[in-house]
Amino acid sequence: MCGRVGGSAALGYNKARVPALRRDPHFATKGSLFLMKTDSSQTDATRDRSGRASLPGLALARRGMVHVQPLHVRRLADVTAVGMFLVYAMGTLVTSTGSGHGCGNSWPLCNGRFVPEFAVSTAIEFSHRFVTGIITFLVIGLAVGVWWFWRARLEIRILAPLMVLALFGEALLGALLVLAKASAFVLALHFGSSLILFSSVLLTALIVRGLDGVDGADRLRDRGAPAGLRWLAFALAGYTYVVGYLGAYLRFRGVELACGDWPLCDGAAFPGFAGAVGLVFTHRLAALLLLLGTGALFAWAWRRHGERPDLARGAAWALGLVLAQAVVGALVVFSQLSLFSRLAHAGLVALLFGALAYVCLQTLARPEAARSARVASAPGTPAKAPTAPAAPART
Repeated sequence: MCGRVGGSAALGYNKARVPALRRDPHFATKGSLFLMKTDSSQTDATRDRSGRASLPGLALARRGMVHVQPLHVRRLADVTAVGMFLVYAMGTLVTSTGSGHGCGNSWPLCNGRFVPEFAVSTAIEFSHRFVTGIITFLVIGLAVGVWWFWRARLEIRILAPLMVLALFGEALLGALLVLAKASAFVLALHFGSSLILFSSVLLTALIVRGLDGVDGADRLRDRGAPAGLRWLAFALAGYTYVVGYLGAYLRFRGVELACGDWPLCDGAAFPGFAGAVGLVFTHRLAALLLLLGTGALFAWAWRRHGERPDLARGAAWALGLVLAQAVVGALVVFSQLSLFSRLAHAGLVALLFGALAYVCLQTLARPEAARSARVASAPGTPAKAPTAPAAPART
């Protein structure tokens, strides 16, 4: 509408006329309102392109995002997903080695210092906090990036806030474990929240990568999936979360070796459900049901692999991971809780939950706006050109 505020040409008046205007009895109202409208606090530095007032920091962020491309956000998503898995593994290392109080009872500092004197447990806990701090900025940056480019998609409007909320919820639970007396329940809850955070980041990374190409995984969702397959995938994902929580509870209770052999429990096929032995036996039964359910999911999805290769691929990953989980579970017993077996056991649970969450997503049809050609971006969002002439625009 006008150029830089403060210049006479930008304001649209002649400096020679200002004294005459001030002698005008109406200038006190009309003139002051005119100057207020052209004041620098209401310029495009603090207004978005729709004309609504915005904070200076938001305007600065908008100008910075002009130089960011969707490819940058996709790469950030990949790095953040890998980093989240690393943090998850490091958290398991902290609990498996009993290093949760390696930094004493201080948080977020370590023994009251930014850089503490290192013992083994202190080094493990401090490195976990250091990497978590880096991942915190990556997760927030990823949430901002995907919201900027793909906020028209319903999945992004759900996952971006979810990962931020899970991030801060995870931080609060971590602080609670340090500052208050740790319990197996809270430790297992901490494990469960980290599963949600990792899976939300992983799904976000897979979604933004699936938007590439005519035959991308995102467009395969338009081909539909049987309702029964969808219900089975969601049931297995929720059930995996419960089984993982139970396994974490056993680990934090320190009763993983209540059954001294595998697959039997001290030579008995049915040792009962009482005490620590009952907890371990319940976990093993739950894991067996999970294996059977994942096998059924794979068989169902594989029958449709020609039409829906994404579902067959995700179900195959899930089945492979649950089989690997069973083998590593036996290794936990036979190795008498070796550190490698415990880390692998926890890591495979996270990957399994992520694979099932991916299958759940792919069984859902895309939003109507995404299916019907182009989704208009909000004002100020850079346009996203199609990757091929015949392909719809990215949404």
